[in-house]
Amino acid sequence: MSHPPATPSPSSSPSQPAPSCGLGFAASYARLVADHVRARDLDPRPVLAALGLDLASDDADGSTPALPDNPIGGSDASTRWVPATRLAEGLAVAAELCGDPHTALHIAQQVRPANMGALGYTLISCAAFENGLALFERLQGLICTQVRAVHVLQGERIRSRLEPLGEVPRDTALWTFALATRLAFARWVSGRHLVLDAVWLPCTAPADPAPLQAYFGCPLHFDADVASELAPAAWLNLPNPHADPHMHRLMSAVTDQQWAQQAHDGSRLATVLRQHIAARLQAGHLPLLEDLAPAVEADLGTSPRQLQRRLAEQHLSFKDLVEQVRRDQVLHELRHTTLPLADIAQRAAYAEPSSLHRAVRRWTGLTPLAVRQGHAASGTIDTALPPSASPPTSPP
Repeated sequence: MSHPPATPSPSSSPSQPAPSCGLGFAASYARLVADHVRARDLDPRPVLAALGLDLASDDADGSTPALPDNPIGGSDASTRWVPATRLAEGLAVAAELCGDPHTALHIAQQVRPANMGALGYTLISCAAFENGLALFERLQGLICTQVRAVHVLQGERIRSRLEPLGEVPRDTALWTFALATRLAFARWVSGRHLVLDAVWLPCTAPADPAPLQAYFGCPLHFDADVASELAPAAWLNLPNPHADPHMHRLMSAVTDQQWAQQAHDGSRLATVLRQHIAARLQAGHLPLLEDLAPAVEADLGTSPRQLQRRLAEQHLSFKDLVEQVRRDQVLHELRHTTLPLADIAQRAAYAEPSSLHRAVRRWTGLTPLAVRQGHAASGTIDTALPPSASPPTSPP
């Protein structure tokens, strides 16, 4: 594998459980990694420890299924989150245990509705692809809060961008897992061998890209600035062979209830705001609360007046949230990409690079170049080819 295993931060050792809220991937989704190891008659406990999941949920011999049969159940799988750094570490541990550098790709192909909880069953019971895509975009925060997928119809194609929030490593196994599970689920739901037009991955290519290339069956571009996909717009009109109006009504009610419960959680409000702040910043615009209020209302059902009140009740400062998102994004791009400083400044809505320099010095006491060189010296920065020599880094 091209990337070394992700190293957990000092504040989150493998023995600590994953947080019950905040940024990350739903535990039911992340447990795919442990379930794959268990299915190969290997001990899944090292993987669960790397993911930060509670080992008590399995029997001592690791033989108890990780997920309940009832997708509506209130297990930890529906309420806990595995940060991207931990998921990357769990995938690295699984690959080592299985002795297979392509373990992330194999795991991704096993994704099923149960791994997405009630939302998974809501998606597979939709009448058509178009309904499922719209539903996923609205409720994707039930599955992942650290990567937000945005889908845009462009002529005869659908362009999907997966925007990271917070520290998301440019790890080959992690992004292989994330993008391959999306395609695997679409193929499973449709009952067709769907092939994308192109895929952009924000990581280096694996040592042997042939299995990944064979699975996707389309051009793959590595070292991209952001994960992206291009798909035929004709997919939107595909019928769903699993369509079930009765199940859809039942599971939609469950997902709506789960979403409403999360909407009243303080951390959920902050997470949704951070996602919209990040999208606004990356478009080169400084976010204003009044500009984001309609999108937050669509996500959480919170009116602009309620939003102001809830921020005050939870002692949240919109200005501080913008500063936090800016800081996380800028430092992540300095440490893990080779984007020019001018581009990093523009993506964080700074009018000029000098403003970026002052902000980075305020946050770290270092210049942007020193932050980047510090990571380069430790060997953790991703080195992309010069633009003239590299494949396209984003869809047209």
